[in-house]
Amino acid sequence: MNKPNQAQRDYWQTRLAWVERQEQMDLQLGVFGLAAMEALGDISGMNVLDVGCGCGQTTLQIKERVGNGRVVGVDISEKLLEVARRRGEGAIEFVEADAQLHAPQGPHDVIFSRFGVMFFADPVAAFRNLRASTSEEAKLSMVCWQGPEQNPWMTIPNRAAMTLVELPPRSPDAPDPFSFANSDWVAEMLEDAGWTNVDVRDFRTEVKIGGGVNSRLAALHAYEFSPVKAVVESDPDIGSDSVVDLMEAALTPYQEDGIVQLPGAAWVFTADN
Repeated sequence: MNKPNQAQRDYWQTRLAWVERQEQMDLQLGVFGLAAMEALGDISGMNVLDVGCGCGQTTLQIKERVGNGRVVGVDISEKLLEVARRRGEGAIEFVEADAQLHAPQGPHDVIFSRFGVMFFADPVAAFRNLRASTSEEAKLSMVCWQGPEQNPWMTIPNRAAMTLVELPPRSPDAPDPFSFANSDWVAEMLEDAGWTNVDVRDFRTEVKIGGGVNSRLAALHAYEFSPVKAVVESDPDIGSDSVVDLMEAALTPYQEDGIVQLPGAAWVFTADN
């Protein structure tokens, strides 16, 4: 039986940094989504479901590729979808829904996701549900983070901050961007959900934190998305400036020509119905 993702819904409704820093996030993450799109080959004329579409960058990019095909963006956060709808100018359908429980009406020829599938409470049920909404020869392509050691662009500023901030024990249903880091497990999970010809590709690149800014601005950007921010905001004895200073010091060695960038690694998974 599917478990509702209410914790995820609540979490993403409050992640206003994704709204406020949408342009920076597009620049920071765009290359990963493009890698997953390239893995699909020619998708002109196809109907695509973009799962966890957020503020809509990938949905807009897919629309350019499908031409007279159709793309629907689905996300659990109405706050993010408000931005996506403005960007889509009414030409693209965006649906607020938990894709684990409800996939917008298909049939979809492609299920796509850029970092939007790692937080399902029941991944097998979610991917089985998504597959049920597809056409007979549908394809799946999604990009998910590899482990923390392969993504120092995330871990270096966060670990610097944690020398001053102690994080509380992680809740089992807390969002975890690394939950799909074990590629063998993900492949088995997709097969259990009925997908076939599962393939995984190693994709690595340099991530420009904040989209291409200096160490101070990169630290401010990293802080906005760091788990330490919630702790700082709840503890009057910890100043955010001190935390950002630590993050800036950790990032400064990776600044070149006014831009901070560090290695990032993801898996690109593809599969067939």
